[in-house]
Amino acid sequence: MGGAFIAVADDATAASWNPGGLTQLERPEVSAVYSWKWLDEEFSETYHLFPESRYGVSVLGLNYLSAVYPIPWTIGGRNLVVSLNYQQKFDFDRSFDFEARDITPLGGLNSFLSRDMDISFDQKGSLSSLSPAVGFELTNRLSCGIVANLWDSDLIPSNQWEATTKRRVKGRISGAFNLTSIGRADTYEKHDDVSGTNYTFGLLYRATERLNVGAVYHTKFAARVDYRRLDLMHNPFFATYYESRLRLEFPSAYGVGVAYRFPNDKLTLSMDVTKREWDEYIQIDPRAGVFGHRISPITGMPKSMSPHDPTYSVRLGGEYVFVDSTKPIQNYMPSVRAGVFYDPEPASGRSDRWWWVKPGDGDPDDYYGATLGVGVLIKNRVNVDLAYQYRWGTNVRKDTLSGAGIFENGFSVDAQQHNLYLSTVIYF
Repeated sequence: MGGAFIAVADDATAASWNPGGLTQLERPEVSAVYSWKWLDEEFSETYHLFPESRYGVSVLGLNYLSAVYPIPWTIGGRNLVVSLNYQQKFDFDRSFDFEARDITPLGGLNSFLSRDMDISFDQKGSLSSLSPAVGFELTNRLSCGIVANLWDSDLIPSNQWEATTKRRVKGRISGAFNLTSIGRADTYEKHDDVSGTNYTFGLLYRATERLNVGAVYHTKFAARVDYRRLDLMHNPFFATYYESRLRLEFPSAYGVGVAYRFPNDKLTLSMDVTKREWDEYIQIDPRAGVFGHRISPITGMPKSMSPHDPTYSVRLGGEYVFVDSTKPIQNYMPSVRAGVFYDPEPASGRSDRWWWVKPGDGDPDDYYGATLGVGVLIKNRVNVDLAYQYRWGTNVRKDTLSGAGIFENGFSVDAQQHNLYLSTVIYF
């Protein structure tokens, strides 16, 4: 449904979208979501980048897992539902490999210095949470919910990510190789031993029999992360090692949504708007100097050089359920869903200049998307759903090579992201 789910939230994933919707679940259930993601990015061709510089990465794995149990006896007969959820929030898998050339005139006729560079980057890992949740019906129309998101490597050992960057440089003077300017540098980084907690609060208000209004708030939180980096230089050989206990401050977010179910009970339309405070996103290194103490995790540069404006996401979606009112019992109930969305990503808005980088204005990168899904409820016991999402951005990710200096002629990326989700819910 394009992610427009705050005012619907009628399955176990409500713990992520809006825990106030948990009270709509009347039976114990377990659910699982499996995802496949393909990212394809093509670098813009500039004076320095060779043509057809592009890369892709494929990610396959468990996206969500949950168990839900409605409490049968509560105060005043109000619905009370508890759940336990595993949810993958951040996926760090990414890689690229491209060639570039930097040319500097030396003053004489046909005299110039050039550097041929081969730069490769490979990053793998993820960040997930274990999230107990509870939803409670305050009145016949208003429900609330709260989720505690535990980001702890002791609970989820896969909460870590590591990256390898390799640079190869060959220098030429007037087209001839210069052996003294052949270089190689490798950087190995690892983040692990993550710990931190944040909370999600949600409200769901049934304004009428067919109109729902929802609201959700995700608190900001600080995660402690062990960081290690090894830098290897060749020609001549030189090695440095660095480690620290970082503080990563993740941004807060809040959203509102509205959903309307039409009188035939077949069609539902919904809309969400969410704001995420990316200006709060920062990495603090207690061991770094004055300029490296407060860093933008997006660019790896000082926060003063890399502001980030908040982002606003807008999502529209619909669901059509093929209800056959002529049958007292419908063993197979298919459904179809679709949606569109605008979902920007944080960026610094900076640009390179001849002696480093120009401070950015914080404008985010624009991303758009469309979704399509089908599902079937089998004998009111098992629900199986398949969803596809296509998300794209043009002239984005200028922060990929922050401070590179040689890419001042408009380095950017055209990105395409394909996500496929297979989920099932089993009711008891």
